[in-house]
Amino acid sequence: MATIYKDGAFVEESWVRADAETGAAVEGDALVPLSLFLGAAETYLARGGRTAVIVEAGDDVEEVLPFLDRLALVAVDFPSFSDGRGFSAARILREQTGYKGDIRAIGKYILDQVPLARRCGVSSFEISKPEVLKSLKAGEWPEVTKYLQPVGTVEEVPEGTRPWARRSLRDIPVAAE
Repeated sequence: MATIYKDGAFVEESWVRADAETGAAVEGDALVPLSLFLGAAETYLARGGRTAVIVEAGDDVEEVLPFLDRLALVAVDFPSFSDGRGFSAARILREQTGYKGDIRAIGKYILDQVPLARRCGVSSFEISKPEVLKSLKAGEWPEVTKYLQPVGTVEEVPEGTRPWARRSLRDIPVAAE
């Protein structure tokens, strides 16, 4: 069982991770690494249970595009808190391909990265770190209102004289009438 954080709530889900040894024989809902999935995509999709793909750091996320409408979700791996390739994969899925389904963050991200990942299109989080779970259950949410990269999924305005700096519209005071 894995604890999933989605839409401000916690749920428990059971996904079995397929590997080269188990292959498509895995029972139930399966999380399949993209490289393994691409070798036998139709076999994975035809088995009983839902199928989801894990896009690992270094994978070409565009290889999953022909299968998006038949996948339960796309899990984006964050192998360490200092590896930002998961953010890029989520942005490609959400902004460039227009994927509307669930993009799940998995791996070793930290609490401070949760709102940034949401901003990039991640819609759910598999929580593996106890400190992240504890903080989210306590209602802690590290709000970030100034950014150095614009994204197409959030309303924002330029900040100052730097063309790449952005500010969330939530950070702009509204005059009372």
